Amino acid sequence: MSRTAAGAYRWYVLGLMAAAYVCHSIDRQIVSVVIEPIKAEFGASDKAMGLLGGLAYAVAFSIACLPLGWLIDRVNRRTLFTAVLSVWSGLTLLCGFAGSFGSLLLMRMGVGAAEAGAQPLCVSLLSDYFAAGERSTAIGLFYLSTAIGLAASFLGGGLIAAHYGWRAAFFLAGLPGIVIAVLILATLREPVRGHLDAGERAVTETVGAMLWHFLRAPGLIHLAIAMTLTSLTVTALWTWATSLLIRIHHVPLGHAGIIVAAGALCSALGSILSGRIADRLAQAGLRRLALVPMVTTLLCVPCGIAFAYAPGLPSALLALAVTAFVMGGYLGPGYSLAMGLVRPGMRGFTGAALQLCINLLGSGMGPVVAGTFSDVIGGPLSLRPALALTMLFNLWAALHFALSYRGLMADVHAK
Repeated sequence: MSRTAAGAYRWYVLGLMAAAYVCHSIDRQIVSVVIEPIKAEFGASDKAMGLLGGLAYAVAFSIACLPLGWLIDRVNRRTLFTAVLSVWSGLTLLCGFAGSFGSLLLMRMGVGAAEAGAQPLCVSLLSDYFAAGERSTAIGLFYLSTAIGLAASFLGGGLIAAHYGWRAAFFLAGLPGIVIAVLILATLREPVRGHLDAGERAVTETVGAMLWHFLRAPGLIHLAIAMTLTSLTVTALWTWATSLLIRIHHVPLGHAGIIVAAGALCSALGSILSGRIADRLAQAGLRRLALVPMVTTLLCVPCGIAFAYAPGLPSALLALAVTAFVMGGYLGPGYSLAMGLVRPGMRGFTGAALQLCINLLGSGMGPVVAGTFSDVIGGPLSLRPALALTMLFNLWAALHFALSYRGLMADVHAK
């Protein structure tokens, strides 16, 4: 398997993982694109649509997250990946046949539960195909899939729904995942856990042992807090950027969506570059991986504030592009560092635990925090100070990245 991981095949695996995660992003976001026609057909309230588009998915996702992470460390990952990808893609396709709002809601919950396994499966597998010196680059490239999926959802999904109806959008969103699931089952070879990590043994860990490891790993705890706080500001920006462009700069809704999709691609480019830089730094020690997200998170503060207070549309677009670029700097180094700090038999659970914190406390709270600031401040320009204040959470995040850097020597010895 070392030969397998060392050759061109590992790049095929990376492409396969990225393609599956593009499907994950599309299937997660597609309901946001077709809220209005679904609401009109089923006579649902805005509250009910909010439940469909957010809370129902998030609750199911959160419940399934840790059990799937535990399972990833114990079973054949290729088989499990094929199963969860088939389930969420199949349910997405079936959403197009929904005869009632209730059945649609249940299927969306099923999508959320199955998709909880996507990120920890991908990161766990990539950690056994790419050695520590290339892992940040590989994970940074992998996260291109998020931007591609986001852009495809808002651009392609809206176009399909407009011409063929909201059900067609679900049909076409679900089909690619079925094809990729077949490719994973037929072509993906299960790597030996930990074979690229010197001196590591792939031992199945108990939940108690994993929790004990986390409790005595201060650098890992600070890393989790830092990534959660960073995701809070990232989600807040992407949630409210469209509204700010419309309210402050009077950009038409359709154009605002295109701008945000382009911003997501800038973020992906930042993720790739930060991964390359992090891998170079990591050659002098694993803990140096924490330096890249610490710096990029700090840069987000002035850049994000510049976007919020840009006097005109051209300067706002420039500030948004730069902010998006530096915002992508935490994903590759952060997840690579987390995978390097735990034993191979803990990577699935660790990835799931990080994902749970980031989704519930970070991504879940970011839009609420910024929206609350805006409501309290009030007025037609309230989004400006609201987003600027939210960006200050990055100072808190940078502090924890710095504390993680300090605590990482102890964590490396704790392995």
